[in-house]
Amino acid sequence: MLQSHPGHFSPARVTPVNVYEEARKAPLWEQAFYTIWLFSIFLPIDAFQPIRYLCIVGLLSMLVLHAKDVLPLMRKAWPIFMLPIFVAFSLGWTLYPGAGTKTVLLVLLTPTLLVVLASRLRAAEFLRLIMIAGWFGTLYCIPFYATFAAGGPYAQKNIFAFHMMIVIVLSMGAVLNEEEHILLRLIAIAFIPVAFLFQLLADSATSLVFAVAGCAVLLAIKLVWGGVSRVRHMRTTMIALFIGAVLTLTLAVLSMPENSMFDDFLALVGKDSTFTGRTAIWNAAEIVSKQHPWIGVGVEGFWNPLTGLAQTLNENDSKPFGTKLSFHSAFWEVRVHFGYIGLALFLNAMAWSGLRTVGLWLKEGNLVNSTLLVMYIVIFTSCFTESYATGTTNMMVYFFYFGGLAAFQHGERKFLGVARLVERPA
Repeated sequence: MLQSHPGHFSPARVTPVNVYEEARKAPLWEQAFYTIWLFSIFLPIDAFQPIRYLCIVGLLSMLVLHAKDVLPLMRKAWPIFMLPIFVAFSLGWTLYPGAGTKTVLLVLLTPTLLVVLASRLRAAEFLRLIMIAGWFGTLYCIPFYATFAAGGPYAQKNIFAFHMMIVIVLSMGAVLNEEEHILLRLIAIAFIPVAFLFQLLADSATSLVFAVAGCAVLLAIKLVWGGVSRVRHMRTTMIALFIGAVLTLTLAVLSMPENSMFDDFLALVGKDSTFTGRTAIWNAAEIVSKQHPWIGVGVEGFWNPLTGLAQTLNENDSKPFGTKLSFHSAFWEVRVHFGYIGLALFLNAMAWSGLRTVGLWLKEGNLVNSTLLVMYIVIFTSCFTESYATGTTNMMVYFFYFGGLAAFQHGERKFLGVARLVERPA
């Protein structure tokens, strides 16, 4: 038996340990390239079309160079590819396959390029780059200040105001995030009032409500949620109480006779019971959907100069002949063009991304994940009155699905090797 003796030292104990570091994939030059791409789609104007094409080539090159990272994530993200694949098949039954070919290519590229970004960027970097792209986009809009009420450099004022809302929410998230660089936080403070002013000049009350509500939620998370998360089971309790309060309030409002609260709210945000004429478009969508219930009219099958009903809607809305509108509802947009099958695929992708975004936030409710959740909720809510989420390579689609992709990257670490931990007795 070994015994210790005075003046003798016990041997040191060596324990092998695995050493990791947080995986950092995109160097600064690559992030600068992604910022250019995001800036070019933040401002969807024809002048930036050549830049977009060059960036698409660059992003596809990144897919090839980093295929070992991109392809596994692409396989995991299969739900967001199902509708684009179905859209491609719809070329077989649309009346206008020539017009639909370009759209199909863009629809297929949208989730592909987003997966490339998600495989190369952490969530914090993704939000930071969009925020910076939004700042440059805001500066670009300044010369158009006299036409903000008509959309400025954008096709519509609602689209312009929605992009300013994105700048506001992301900048607020950066200001509240103590882990963000101090210089970026100071710049964000300056851009919040500027974007708010631009939004007010655009006279879009809906986007203004989204901006105020989004900032309020982020502020509440910063001030309240962090402390609550340190108490065991308190977060679950608060979520349950919040859901219960919402359900109780909803039942109370619905049970009121001759309730006018909904109309009052619409008036507050500058709408009426027809949602500024949207119900007429939705009635037309219902008519077309009944004629093609399962597979729809196909890609580019409705908003075409040769479609009589589409041109009737243009005439009734005092729009020029051939104007390509939207159904002002992501659900109707998908159902008209791709039927119940397409709608089911869209709802599946929406639920997949939403549940994963919520799960990511519950695992780690920091400001980055909270911002992703807020933006998902904003885009989801807009699906009832706008068709943004069915577009191609735009900010709304990116925010709709990035949270689901970011959940795969959560906690990702890079293995550096095995080190020896030496413990010496005192």
